[in-house]
Amino acid sequence: MNFNSQINNKMKNIFRFILLISLSFTACNDDFLEYKPDNAFTAEDRIANKADLVTYLNGMYDALSYSSTFGGQFALISELMSDGVDMSRSDNGDWQAHYSRTTDIFLGTTRTMMETAFKAIGRANNVLLNMPRITDLTDEEKKRIEGECKFVRGMVHFEVVRFFGQPFGYSADNSQLGIAPRLSYGTEVVNRATVGEVYQIAIKDLKEAASMLPGTNGNYATSWAAKAMLAKIYFQMNDFQNAYAYADDVIENGGFAMDTDFNTKYRSGNEASKEIIFSLVTSNINFDNANGGFRDYFRVNISDNTVGVYSSKDIFTAANSNDDLRGKSWFKDASGAYICTKFDVDKAYNNPLIHLTEIKLIRAESAAELGQNLAKATDDLNEIKVRAGVPELTTPPAVTIINEARRERYIELYFENNRLHELKREAIKDNPNLLIRGVIWNCPGMVCQLPDSELKGNPDMLPNPQGGCN
Repeated sequence: MNFNSQINNKMKNIFRFILLISLSFTACNDDFLEYKPDNAFTAEDRIANKADLVTYLNGMYDALSYSSTFGGQFALISELMSDGVDMSRSDNGDWQAHYSRTTDIFLGTTRTMMETAFKAIGRANNVLLNMPRITDLTDEEKKRIEGECKFVRGMVHFEVVRFFGQPFGYSADNSQLGIAPRLSYGTEVVNRATVGEVYQIAIKDLKEAASMLPGTNGNYATSWAAKAMLAKIYFQMNDFQNAYAYADDVIENGGFAMDTDFNTKYRSGNEASKEIIFSLVTSNINFDNANGGFRDYFRVNISDNTVGVYSSKDIFTAANSNDDLRGKSWFKDASGAYICTKFDVDKAYNNPLIHLTEIKLIRAESAAELGQNLAKATDDLNEIKVRAGVPELTTPPAVTIINEARRERYIELYFENNRLHELKREAIKDNPNLLIRGVIWNCPGMVCQLPDSELKGNPDMLPNPQGGCN
C-alpha cells in the first residue's frame, strides 16, 4: 500500500500550516537560520581556473567522508533501524529515535545526512557547470572529471533514497516518493521524485561514469567502481540478471584479489587491501575528520574500554558460531556488553565503500537466484568461508547458496551500511511478512522522516508518514 497516496490536498494544507508554525519556534536556533545549501553560491565566485576546479573536485570526495554520511552515520543508522545494536547502553536521543523508528523533521542526524549528501552532489554539479569554461583541461581530463562527478552523484542519490523512501519493489511501479534529486547547480526548488525515478537517475549517471572513467585512478573513482555500484543497485532491485553481469565483469576483469586476511580491507598505506574497489582513506583516524564517525561511534576507547555504540547479542552470536574467526577478531564480550573491534586499526584507516567480498556475495546469490553458474557461486562463498575458518560448502543446491550468501552478508558487512537495506530487499523478494525487531519491515517508521532543512524552503514537498510501527 502506498502511504503517500493517502495524503490529500486538505492534509497538505494542514501540514503547511503546522510546518510554518513549527519553524517559527526554531527561529532562535542560529544553526537553523544560517544553514545554506552548498549550491547557494554563484559558481563563478568559486571556480575560476583549473586549480580551483581540482580543489573543488577534491572537496566533493571530502564531503563523502564526513561522519554525517559515508564516514560513519550511514552505517550507524542502518544498524540502529534494523537489528545490529544494543541501545540499552546509550541515551543519545537522535539514535534512540532511529532505534524506535520515531524520527521527526527536527532530528539532527537526518538533517546532517541530507545536507552533507547534497553538499557532495552540489559540488559535483558545480564542477560540471564550470568545466566548459576552464580552457586548460585536456579532453581526457574533462572526460575523467565528468565521470567522477557522475559517479559521486549517482552513488549518493542511491544511498540517500534508501533511507528516505520505501525500498525499490515496495509498490509495483515504484511510485512511492523518494527524495528531491539535484541534477544541476542552482537554488531552484526541486520536488520529490519517485523511488523508481531516483533509481533510474542513479543508474544513468553510473553507466555514463563507467564509460568515461579509467580503470585505475588512484584513490578516486574508476570505471570498475561505477560497475560495482551498478551491481549493488541492481542487486537491491532484485534484478539478478544485471547484478550478476556487472559483478561478474568486475570480478573477472577488474584485476582485484581477495585478501587472505579479512582485516586487511580496513587498513591503508603499506597494508592496503587488494580487494578495495572504491574507498575513503583517512591518513590518521585519531585526528583526521575524514571517516570520523568510525572513530567516534565504533572504535573502542582504550582508556576505559567503552565504545559509542554497542553491538547486539544477535550479531555477536552469529559471528561466533561454527568457530568463525571473525567472531574472535571483530567482537569481544565485555561482561555482557558486546563490542565490535572490526575497525580498531592503527591510525591510517580505509573506509571500503565497495570491495570484492561484497561483489562476490552479489554474484553468488544472483547466480543462485538465476539457477546458473552454481559452481562459480559456491567457489565465491567458499573463498569467504575458508578465510573465516568456516566449513566449506560441497555442491549445494541453489536455495542453500542463497541462504549462505545472506548469512555471510550479515557478518561480513556489519557496520557497512548493509543490514537495513538488505532486510528490506529480502522482504520484497521472498518474505513479505518479515518483522525487524518486532515490527513489519514496511511500516512508516522504517523510513527516515525528511528533515526541516529539506522541507522549509518548499511547502509543496510532502513529508513521509509518521507512526504505524507499534
